[in-house]
Amino acid sequence: MSRFIPMMVIVTLLMSTAVPAQQVRVLTLEETVALALQQNPEIRSAEQEVKKAQAAVWQAYSTILPQINGSAAVQHAWDIQTNTIPNFLKPMLGPLADLIPEISMMPDYVQLSFGLENTFQYGLNLTQPLFLGGAGVASIHMASAGREAAQQQYTAIKQNLIYRSSEAFYQVLLAEELVRVQEKALDQAQVNLDVVSKKYDVGIASGFDKMRAEVEVANLKPRVITSRNNYQSALTQLRTLLALPKETPVQVNGRLDFTPDSLLNASLPELHEKALQHRPEYAALLQQKRISQGSIALARSNYMPKIVFVTDYSFLAMRNDFDLRQDDFSKGFTSAISLQMPLFSGFKNTKTYQTAKLNHQIMLNTEQQLRDGIHAQVEVAYNKLKETAQNYQSTSESVALAEEALRLANLMYEEGVSTQLDVLNANLALTQARLNHISSLFEYQMARYQLRKMIGDLSGIL
Repeated sequence: MSRFIPMMVIVTLLMSTAVPAQQVRVLTLEETVALALQQNPEIRSAEQEVKKAQAAVWQAYSTILPQINGSAAVQHAWDIQTNTIPNFLKPMLGPLADLIPEISMMPDYVQLSFGLENTFQYGLNLTQPLFLGGAGVASIHMASAGREAAQQQYTAIKQNLIYRSSEAFYQVLLAEELVRVQEKALDQAQVNLDVVSKKYDVGIASGFDKMRAEVEVANLKPRVITSRNNYQSALTQLRTLLALPKETPVQVNGRLDFTPDSLLNASLPELHEKALQHRPEYAALLQQKRISQGSIALARSNYMPKIVFVTDYSFLAMRNDFDLRQDDFSKGFTSAISLQMPLFSGFKNTKTYQTAKLNHQIMLNTEQQLRDGIHAQVEVAYNKLKETAQNYQSTSESVALAEEALRLANLMYEEGVSTQLDVLNANLALTQARLNHISSLFEYQMARYQLRKMIGDLSGIL
C-alpha cells in the first residue's frame, strides 16, 4: 500500500502536466473593438442588409431596361377542330346554274379544319418600356435612397457596437480597480489590527479597541469577495459581447486614465451642427424622406400613360408527324408599340396618391422630432462630460487629502493622541475617496464616448 500511493502521485502529476493550460486572451481596447466588429452577429446582419439594399437598386433598374425572353413550344392536337363557314363558291357560280344544274345542289355551308396535328414554335421576344409615367425613375431613386439608408443604419450599428464594447472594456478595468481598492482597505485594516493587537498585548489599548479593529477587518472581507465576483461578471459580459467561447480566459490590458478631450472646449451650437452632419440615424432618416418623396412620384405615375415597345422574332412549323426539317419552319418577325391609358381604377390611384402624401408629411414630422431629440441628447451628453471632468478634479484632491489624513491618524494613534475610532474613520474616508475617484474616471471616459456617439464621431476616439 505504501508503494501504491507514490505511484498514484506520479501518475497524477504526469496527467496534469500532459494537459496544457488554456492560453489567456489579453485584449487591449483597440483589439476589443476590432473583435466586436468582426464577430458580433448584429454587425454581420447589418452588412447583409446593405448587400440586400444594393441588390434592390439593380432590381429597380430592371424596370426600365429591355426584357428579352426565349421560348420554345411543341403542341399536339388530339382532335383538330372544324369551322363552319358560308360556301362562297355557290353565289359566285350562281349565274351558271342553268348550264350546270349541280351548282344548285351545292350546300350553303361547308366545314373546314385548319392546322395539322403537331405544331412546333421557337423564338425570341423583346419588351422595352418607352414611357412609364416616371415610375421607373422613381423606383430607382427610392432604391438608391434605401441603399444609402441601409448604409447609414450599418454605421449606426457599428458606432453603437464600438460604444458597447468600449463600455464593457472599461467596466472590466473599473471592476479590477475596485478590487484593488477593497484589497488595499482590507490590508490597511489588517495593519491597524496588528498595531492595536500589539498595544493590547502590552496593555496600552483596550479590548474594545481590539474588538473594533477585528470587526472592521471582518466587515471588509465580504466586500473584497463581492468586488472579485463583480470583476468576474464583467469579464463574462465582455466575453459574451465579443462572442468568445465561455471557456476562454480573458484579461484586459489598459488603465483608467484621465484623457483631456477637445470637446470640453467646443460650443454647444457647434456640437449640434456636427451631430446633424454626421449622426447616422439622422442621415438614414433623410434617405427615408427621399423614399417618401419617391412614393409620391410613383403614385402620380398611375395617372400617366404607359408606352411599351414589343418585338417578336419566331419560327413556326406544322406537321402530322415528327419528321421535322429546317425547310418546314417559317419565319415571323413583328414589332409593335402599345399605349395604355388609365381611365378609372375604382379610386385606387387617388387613394394611393393621398396615402403617399400623408406618409411624406409623417416623415417630415418625424424629422423634426429627431432633430429636437438630437439637440437634447447632445446637450445632456455635453453637460455630463463637463460634470465628470470636474468630478475627476475634485476626487483627485480628495484622495490625496484622505491619504494624508490616514497617515496622521495612524501616527497620532501610535503616540496615543487620537483614538482607534479616528483611525477607522480615516481608513473609511480614504476607501470612499478612492472609490469615488475610480468611479469618476470611468464616468468621464464613458461621457467622452457618449458625447462623440451623439455627434456621430465615435470612430475617432480610440
